[in-house]
Amino acid sequence: MTKMRVGIVGCGNIASELCRAVCGGDIAAEIVTLHDCDAQRAEGLRERFKLNAEVVTLEAAVAGADFVVESAVAAAVPDVVRLSAKHRRNCLIMSVSGLMLNLEVLEDARDANIIVRMPSGAICGLDGIRAAMQAGVDEVTLTTRKPPRGLAGAPYLVERGITLDGLTEPYTVFEGSALDAVKAFPANVNVAAALSLAGIGPERTTVRVIADPAATTNSHEIHARGAFGELTAITANRPSPDNPRSSWLASLSAVYELKMEALAWAAAQHAAAHARRTE
Repeated sequence: MTKMRVGIVGCGNIASELCRAVCGGDIAAEIVTLHDCDAQRAEGLRERFKLNAEVVTLEAAVAGADFVVESAVAAAVPDVVRLSAKHRRNCLIMSVSGLMLNLEVLEDARDANIIVRMPSGAICGLDGIRAAMQAGVDEVTLTTRKPPRGLAGAPYLVERGITLDGLTEPYTVFEGSALDAVKAFPANVNVAAALSLAGIGPERTTVRVIADPAATTNSHEIHARGAFGELTAITANRPSPDNPRSSWLASLSAVYELKMEALAWAAAQHAAAHARRTE
C-alpha cells in the first residue's frame, strides 16, 4: 500500500527525530518535501538520513505532501496553517505558541475541513485537563523550572537587562498569564500554550518560570482545580540526544502524532479502496 507522504517545515532537532522514526520503519510514511529558512540545514537533514525528498519552497513543501509537520518557530505557524488549508492538507503544529498567538488561522482550517494536530509536547497531564474541562475548571497553574542556561537569550530577560550569570538559588524570572509568558519566552514555553489551549485559555492560565542553578533537567508542574477535584502532574524531562537545550519528550510527542496520523491516513485509504471495489 502507498505510504503517506510527509512534508517537514523546519529541519532542526524535532525533524531529526521524525526522520529517525520514519527511516527506522516505526512510522508507515515517507518524507518527500523539506523546507527551512536555512536551505543548507534542510540539505543537511536530507543527506544525514539519505531521504528521497526535495528541498523546496514553503508552499511546495505543503502542496507536495499528504501531511505537513511544522517544527520550525512560532512565526512560521500562520503561513503553514493557511497553506495547509489552501491545499487541503492536515498538519501537525509543534510551535503551539504560534497557534495561541494567531488563533484566527484555525478558522481557515475549519473552513477547509482540515485537521490541525497539536502535540502534548514536553508535558504530561493534558488528557486530564481536557477531561476536567467537561465539568469546569477554576484555575490552572504551570510552574516551569529550568537551568539558567536554558533561558539564555530570552527576549523578556534581554529587554529588561536581567542576567542569570552566577545565580546561586532559584529565581522566579516571570509570573503572569500564559499569553504573556509565550510573548516573553517564545522559544521556551510551548508547554504553556499547549496547556492553555487544552484548558481555560491563555489569559486565565497562570505561568511561573523559574531559573534554578541546581536544576539538571527542564521540569514542568501543572496544578489544576475545579469541580472534578484537583490535579497535579509533574514532568522532569531528559534532554534530547541531539540537542541538550531541548526536551526529548517534545520530539517524542511529534513522533507519536505523526504515527497516529499515518495510521488514520492508511485506514482512510483502505476504506476508500474498499468503497471503490464495491461500487
